[in-house]
This record gives sequence, C-alpha cells and structure tokens, in this order.
Amino acid sequence: RAPAAAARRSATRAAATTTTIAQPARVVKDTLPKIYVYDHCPFCVRVRLALGLKNIKHEVVFMANDDVATPTALLGKKIAPIYEQPDEGMVMGESLDIIAKFDEDEAFGPTGFFKPASGRDDIKAWMKEVKDLLRLLHRPRYMMAALPEFQQADSRDYFVKGHPVPPFDKPEWKPDDAMTMEERWGHFDKALARTPELLPELNAALAKLEDLICCEDCCTEGGLSYDDIDLWARLRSVTLVKGAEFGPKTKAYLENLSAAGDIPLYFNMAL
Repeated sequence: RAPAAAARRSATRAAATTTTIAQPARVVKDTLPKIYVYDHCPFCVRVRLALGLKNIKHEVVFMANDDVATPTALLGKKIAPIYEQPDEGMVMGESLDIIAKFDEDEAFGPTGFFKPASGRDDIKAWMKEVKDLLRLLHRPRYMMAALPEFQQADSRDYFVKGHPVPPFDKPEWKPDDAMTMEERWGHFDKALARTPELLPELNAALAKLEDLICCEDCCTEGGLSYDDIDLWARLRSVTLVKGAEFGPKTKAYLENLSAAGDIPLYFNMAL
C-alpha cells in the first residue's frame, strides 16, 4: 500500500505543477511583495494569478472578512486586494492597477507579458448571463468551505450581511431594519437547496463557454491577456460547485493556469 500511496502523491504533485505556459525566469526580491487578499474574491485572484504567471515570488496575506482595521490602516478603507512593497513604503489598491504596476516594471521581469484586454463581447455576455446564477451557487458555498477569511463566525456573518443572494439586491438586504441575520442566513440556505434546480442551468452555460475558450493556454487567440486574468479569476469559484461539468478544453484551461499561476482550484473541496 505504501508504494501505491507514494505513487498517488507523486502523480498529484506532478499534476499540480505541470503547465504548458512558457513563464519568465523566477523573480525573488530581497523584500517580497505583500498581497492582502480574500481567497474567494475574484479581484484578489486576478492579482495572485498575474504574479504567479509572471513567476514573481510574493507573500499572500489572507485577511479575515470582517477585518476592517488592516485595510483601513493601509489604504484608508476596507478594500481588497492591496499590494504593499514594505521596503519602499509603497501601498496601492485596485487589482488592474496593481497588475499593470508589476507588468510595466522591469524589476519584476519582462514587461508587457500580458496582452491588453480584447474587449470580447461574447465573454462579457456570458459573464452577465451567469451572474445571478453564480451568486446563488457560490455564496452559500463560500460559507461552508474552509476558506481562510471565513474561519470565524463573525467573518461569515459579515459576508452574509453584505452579500445578498438573488432575487434580493443590497438596498433591500443590507439595512439593519431590512431583515434579521437569521432571515439572511435562511435565504442562503434556500439558495443552497436550489442546487438540483440550478445545476442543469450551470452546466448548459459551461457547455456554451467551452466554445468561447481558445485553448488550454489562453481564452483568446494570441496568448495570455487581461481576458485570462478576468475570466480565470471568476471561473475558479465554479470549481467549488460539486456536479459542475466543465468541457475538456475549459477544464484543461483551468488546471493549466492553476499550475502556472500557483493558485489551487477547489475541486477537492467541492460542495
């Protein structure tokens, strides 16, 4: 049994680190860039993916979801992601601005590694089509998964208070007199209970997406671009949904950029 277990571990490690994407030489600064994030947040994942793809070693700091003090001390408000370069006394926010900073600075490897966003209307339309569907599927699962920002009840309550599930919008959800926390949690439970009804809709949407992705290396023909930074960061959360059926090209795309970007997918903890 021991040799078989060792073989499985070796295969798992190989699958996790194998990629067909050509990456620049490793960049390891004496003082590492520090990125403050939430694991579930697609805007945070954008930055982590870009640094991973550019092969820039960095420190990831997972903030609790109800931690207001840390981001406020850094940038004056509760926001994520945040990039801090401690040896330079530099702090900045906004995911695309942070990525541009790394991609325009020769100290962090070749510049212009990512092609500009193509402005593809088909991918934008797909994202708009699935927005409410994914909120219904993702948000309850974030509360159930062992994500670092939700390790304590206060953090989970903070998220539920601020993130409605359809058909609710923030004006009818967030005010203290709108509903109780028990009622909000009840709507999260109802959203989760709709999974059997929602899965066919999700899988139909994923079948459409299969035709929109160029190949395992990039979603748009011509190589890695800001299209990938945005799409992959959003798709990662779909891997938390047990029963999601990714087409072979989409799955290869997810796994390839996961390996190159050094960001794990959620398949092993899907709910």
